[in-house]
Amino acid sequence: MAISLEKKLEEATVAKKRYQSLFVTVSILFIAVIGYLFNSMILDYAVLENVSITRDDDTNQVSFAYDVVEPGRIDFNYANAILTDRKDAGTDENFTWSWDAEGLTEISIRSRKSVLPHWDKENFDF
Repeated sequence: MAISLEKKLEEATVAKKRYQSLFVTVSILFIAVIGYLFNSMILDYAVLENVSITRDDDTNQVSFAYDVVEPGRIDFNYANAILTDRKDAGTDENFTWSWDAEGLTEISIRSRKSVLPHWDKENFDF
């Protein structure tokens, strides 16, 4: 009887080590996938400062002005349209976009602040 208890204890110890190593492996893979997704979806965006979104007088032209602190991707959202651009670090960046929008329209720039996504938004009535 003592031999079978020792054998069961040994089998349980081996199974426990197997489950622990499986848990560690799955945890490392999960963290790696989440890190990759965060890097490609959030850290890919540029860091912007001094963002200004203005509408030219009585036109459908919207002017964007900003300073790029860290290079990366920027999304310009105008009504249902999205324009994506990659910018290098620099100051006094300007961009003008004309669009046939009618009514109240939200216009925004998507970037990031440190490690979190950020949207600068303005609403205009065309």
